[in-house]
Amino acid sequence: MVVVLVTGGTGFIGMHLVKRLSGLGYNVRLLIRENSDISPFQQLNNIDYIHGDVRDIESLTVAAENVDVIYHLAAYTSMWAKDVSVYNDINVKGTENIANIALENNISLFYISSFTALGPTSIEPVDETHENENFCMDYEISKFQARKVIKSLIPKGLKVISFYPGIVYGPGDFNIFGKMLYDVMRGRVFPLGLCPGKGDSLACFSYIEDVIDGLVSVLDRKDLIGEDFILGGENIELGEYLNLIAKISRDKRVRRIPMKIASIYAWLLETKAKITKKPPSLTRPTLNAIRFHRAYSSDKAVRQIGYKITPLNEGLEKTIKWYKNYPNGS
Repeated sequence: MVVVLVTGGTGFIGMHLVKRLSGLGYNVRLLIRENSDISPFQQLNNIDYIHGDVRDIESLTVAAENVDVIYHLAAYTSMWAKDVSVYNDINVKGTENIANIALENNISLFYISSFTALGPTSIEPVDETHENENFCMDYEISKFQARKVIKSLIPKGLKVISFYPGIVYGPGDFNIFGKMLYDVMRGRVFPLGLCPGKGDSLACFSYIEDVIDGLVSVLDRKDLIGEDFILGGENIELGEYLNLIAKISRDKRVRRIPMKIASIYAWLLETKAKITKKPPSLTRPTLNAIRFHRAYSSDKAVRQIGYKITPLNEGLEKTIKWYKNYPNGS
């Protein structure tokens, strides 16, 4: 039986991936930290847990013993950090560590990156060859650098397929865009229930089940080693995306807030975070980032791995239904 190692399996995408792999009958080995929440997997009986960290080579060596495939999702994804070096330590060096382990042991590696690694775009959707280093956040920079690390190891024999999901949405998401969706559907103004500025920048939204379908579709595709795939969805203006959420959930339109006021609000949240050491729900670099277009094409994934895109309206209806049944939902 194939043994699959997953890093970052307790995150939003990772949780869905682990459940899908388990359901397909794979033996899943999950790299977790001491404080990781593994409650979503309590009903699954084909999962082994290895305590470790992508920054710790020794724990990775143990985790990778007798493994056939590695899915690497582990990353520091918060928009804020008390010490910004964490972005490089986990997202860049951690990725290099797991890639070297895969290379040394001749293990196939599926690296799940992010659309942010490709950079902002124009109105026209771009493909996997796109590079634009006009970054606003430390997170974006680290994902771009990690992409470079992966690319540098391919000529050395690394068997890797890289994926770049768009803004992934769906049941169970409580990252920044998930919290935004939750606030908008409830009509809650703060912290994220408003559309900042004109909301006219394009963004690419990927439904979680589509992304998982794409990730598991390559398990036996040795012919795709070295390839990159954008796992995107519909490209839509941020304001229209938020209006769609408000329309489906409350038959309303989202409220708007001038960008200057949003920036002041973000500054206040950042100031509070410095005192409390708790991540803010919004930052000024994040606001700057959403000013840019992020339009991506999944045509290559559609052609080569049979990737399918759920219509945004359909995906949001399923997602909103889940949130409405979530504790304290409206």
